[in-house]
Amino acid sequence: MIRQAHHAFSPSRRTILKTAGLTLGAGMLPLASSFGQTTAKPARYRRYNASGSKMGARMLESYARAVRAMLALPPEDPRNWYRHAIVHTLDCPHGNWWLLPWHRGYLGWFEQICRELSGDPQFALPYWDWTAEQKVPSGMFNDVLDPNHPAYIPNAQEFENRLKTALVNSDYWSSPDGVFNRNSRYGQLLIRKFRFADDIMFDIVGDPSGPLFYEQSRARGIRREQPALSSATIDAVSKATIDAALAAPDFQTFGSLKSANHHTMSGFSIIEGRPHNSIHRCVGSRDCNFMDAQGFMTNFLSPVDPIFFLHHANLDRLWDVWTRKQQLLGLPALPGGAELRTDLPDDQKSAEEKNTDYYRWAREPILFFVDAQGRPVSKTRAEDYIWTDAFGYDYEPGTGEDVVRRAGSQPRPRLAARRVYTGKVQSRQVLGTRPASATVQLPSSVIGQAAAAGTTLVANITLNFAEMVHDAFVVILNGPEDPSQVEPGSPFYLATITMIGGHGACGALSYALPLGDKLGQAGAAQALAADGALRLRVLPMHAMMGHHGMGMDNPVELLAVSVETY
Repeated sequence: MIRQAHHAFSPSRRTILKTAGLTLGAGMLPLASSFGQTTAKPARYRRYNASGSKMGARMLESYARAVRAMLALPPEDPRNWYRHAIVHTLDCPHGNWWLLPWHRGYLGWFEQICRELSGDPQFALPYWDWTAEQKVPSGMFNDVLDPNHPAYIPNAQEFENRLKTALVNSDYWSSPDGVFNRNSRYGQLLIRKFRFADDIMFDIVGDPSGPLFYEQSRARGIRREQPALSSATIDAVSKATIDAALAAPDFQTFGSLKSANHHTMSGFSIIEGRPHNSIHRCVGSRDCNFMDAQGFMTNFLSPVDPIFFLHHANLDRLWDVWTRKQQLLGLPALPGGAELRTDLPDDQKSAEEKNTDYYRWAREPILFFVDAQGRPVSKTRAEDYIWTDAFGYDYEPGTGEDVVRRAGSQPRPRLAARRVYTGKVQSRQVLGTRPASATVQLPSSVIGQAAAAGTTLVANITLNFAEMVHDAFVVILNGPEDPSQVEPGSPFYLATITMIGGHGACGALSYALPLGDKLGQAGAAQALAADGALRLRVLPMHAMMGHHGMGMDNPVELLAVSVETY
């Protein structure tokens, strides 16, 4: 469970008082608050591994009761299963540093709705530890926990018939007091180009380039008969990948890149780009092949599949693990400038406080959540969802918890300087079966030092996508000239880059891909050039699999490659 450590607040105390010209009582955040608390509150609820214990099984039973109740609610009720899923379609952030707080809030309020409707006062969302259990938990094929169950809406026409009027009559389409405000629900919808309910319906059921609704029996790609993750997905959720993600020294490296607002993508951290995206595509494609989309988990209507919440609970758990590790090591757990945060009104805040990453990140509006009675919530900023204390839960330990134990048993380190080695793009376009390629020159000592000292090595790859690119791509590290000989699990198979969202990726996006585990394997190490040059190639997954006539009408560009150490 994340609890704010005292040291994160106290170092700049004197600076804030001097800058703001305040007394302690008037200007500082109260010590009882989440930014100043020194005594941890015990969690009221525990989120269990869905497959790890009797409590996990019990929570799945309560979860099924709640899902059935939400499916039965009228569409006019914001707690209706589909109305709640549409909130994700309208407002969810991906490819930016609001992914984690937004989804923590989304899950937290959903958990309260489930607690109310299930009749289980101790209900807490279970999580799916996909690193430890490399298949869909068997309980998620039972009853209404499988979106192919008859209780779900069977087809797109029925979905529109049931939901459209409720969306038309919702309170989304006006501004408070009749004065337009970008930080209103209507203002946020306009940023995403939703002008009225017809736009939402077109996006979900009408867009010929990729509607978001999947009819039964295609509501989930993975089947009970073949629940296992593919080799490429197992690679994306491996312990080595999770360890590299948890080694991130700051929030932006862990939680994805800055962007203008939470509707805009900039780039993907290891934790988002690898396990998060890969599990979405795996569950939502036929037998986890990343290519044949058959399921809600491939796009922004993904919460229609109940497994969405178990997946994101595990992602939230790993954020909790990372934060506790940072606090034990005395390293930053929030965007820069969090130590300057005060409770002053905006017109009294210092220029120093306003000119921080934390100030901009924390104030991002999050406006569409509802509580257990279906009422809009009062917590409407990213800063409201920083700590698990917001909902009073913690987690049964799972994969990654060992990094917290290690952090608690070692002295606080000095923050190591980051080093970046810029690569040279040699072939820019990914087109058909032709890969883009680049090389990065590393000093001969870097790989050996990284292995000895525990330094994390990460390749940062920036791709420029044309409109509507849905394809998955493979990144090859060194290896044979013929990339089709490289299989997932090989040290030459660096990563799969996957897209989620019904309309694909567009523009320049960066992906952080961990290198250390691959370079540490003998096959890759022997393939390095004598001067330490790394060769990276990017090509479509369908080309790797020999499906040369599929997809890719427009080329994808490899804009930049670098290797970073921290």
